[in-house]
Amino acid sequence: MYSKRTPQAPPIARAGACNNCKQVALLSTQFSSFSNASALFQTTKDGTPEFLRSFSSHLFEAPCQQRCDGRKPVCGPCTKSPSLGDCEYAGVGHTYADRLQEQIGVLEARLEQLQTPSVVDARQDSIALHHPYPSSASMSSYAASRGEASNTIAVLPQEKDLLETFLPYASYFGFFLDARSLVKAFSNPISDPNQRPTSALSASMILLGAHFSAHLAHNVNSISELMEKYLSKAIQAVSLGLSEYHPHRILHTLQSYVLVAYYFLLHKRSLEGRWHLDKAVSLIISAQMHRIRSSDFTHTTPASLSAAQSASEEGECINAMWTVFALNCLWSAVEGVPASIAYTTDQGRVDTPWPLDSGRYSDTTFPQNFKSSHTLQKFFSGIPDDGNSILALYVKATVLFEQTTVFWKRYSDNSRTLSARTLSSPVEVQEFQSSYQNLFALSTRLLTKIFPFSSLQSDHTKARLLVIHTLVRVTIIRLQCTLGADNPLSRPIFLDMANGIMDRLTEFGMNSTLFLDPMMAIILRGPATVFIGAIKLYSSPSNYNLAEVQKYTSCLNELTHIMARYSANSPLMASKLTDLQEEAIAIRVI
Repeated sequence: MYSKRTPQAPPIARAGACNNCKQVALLSTQFSSFSNASALFQTTKDGTPEFLRSFSSHLFEAPCQQRCDGRKPVCGPCTKSPSLGDCEYAGVGHTYADRLQEQIGVLEARLEQLQTPSVVDARQDSIALHHPYPSSASMSSYAASRGEASNTIAVLPQEKDLLETFLPYASYFGFFLDARSLVKAFSNPISDPNQRPTSALSASMILLGAHFSAHLAHNVNSISELMEKYLSKAIQAVSLGLSEYHPHRILHTLQSYVLVAYYFLLHKRSLEGRWHLDKAVSLIISAQMHRIRSSDFTHTTPASLSAAQSASEEGECINAMWTVFALNCLWSAVEGVPASIAYTTDQGRVDTPWPLDSGRYSDTTFPQNFKSSHTLQKFFSGIPDDGNSILALYVKATVLFEQTTVFWKRYSDNSRTLSARTLSSPVEVQEFQSSYQNLFALSTRLLTKIFPFSSLQSDHTKARLLVIHTLVRVTIIRLQCTLGADNPLSRPIFLDMANGIMDRLTEFGMNSTLFLDPMMAIILRGPATVFIGAIKLYSSPSNYNLAEVQKYTSCLNELTHIMARYSANSPLMASKLTDLQEEAIAIRVI
């Protein structure tokens, strides 16, 4: 019988063994020479030097004839002896183990700094750990210590120009901060770092500035490259917004999420936009911004939001919360789903007081001990409130639109007629009537509180009022659709609301501005549907009325002309216009 020979590894290139196997060979050679050097080294009974036994006893207990097979990433001997350590080869540069050791060193240095800050603070190369949501005072101190470095930031002329381009459009994108001050601070290389926008916010503003500057590009390819460049930069910056060193990074990150969400909406990328909006909603909830000045003692001090240092700072927090809330309600209603904030539950209840318009907050806005609670519940109950600012009216319009959409989807069958099976009991009938009457009363009451257009108002103010006027009327149209789109009792209300929208559009004037709130592209579908329905009705043999057909055909044509005007800077508006024109062609209107 022959003994089974252990297969040997094939020969490898000279110096091709891994570092561990080279070390084994070296130690084996040294061991043979050290075995007779008992006078120089203390040895054990078997003659092994003690310093070698403690380091590599396992090497000498195994057969030494096994050679390195050169396999990567781990050779054969290293696989059999995990205690050898990482199997690495010479000439590969900065190894993975090296990088891990460096990371461990950094973490140990940080841990040492936390344990003995007075000793480690003097080291220039230390990296300080920080609380994820530090106070304004600590952030101001940090920023001041870095003032020299911060004040040397170079501002590219192109970025400055793009910020200036965005500035006139800021109010159309839910901008709740002081845009002009931020742009001024960004453009000044020696401005206070606390007053500058974060990288996330500046990148988001530049992105939208690039959108409105796209027509200056020489060709389509350069436009596409420009937008992709700034979009990629903005998305990356926003994802890291909360890790920046800035006293207002929560508010700036919220604003960034809103701007990027609007950008995606504008470019018909609703899924990506909704993702960024949901991130903003999550930040609102985690920072407890829906409980600002809450009378509930368990929520009086938001865990993640630094205490406001002034009335204007508190106002920005309040406006930030309501801006995100309103956009979430409106976006959810458009998609036909409930809002992400469960504001009708106790956990998601909004206690934050109604907002004022930017620049209206002062030290006398709220009494020192003023507390608020159940803001929306009181509104739905018809309790009078002081929420009469443009932002407050807009929030009320969006929340009514969202609640009406939920009501409409619950009681409508295929969005056409009231479903009989949903009202199978007297209790359900009473519940339906109560909800319908309450929503109708709230909507009509809100309609009377919206400011009329005035020559003293700026174009931006008029544009915001136009959105509110349109949204409330579309809400009433949708509410009436619950009774049936073909219900004769609802038809006069449909036409009255649609005509009212056209009156406001005419009064607003097409020359006022070249851009509208991106959501208007979707909201204007309401009156368009009413006009198309009226044309079909009065074109039918049983209800034929040429005068009515001509009247509502004219209204529909006027609406398409208005949408065409605002399509230049809005791909979403252009898309909705195309859909409307195709439907109009189908009924032989265009």
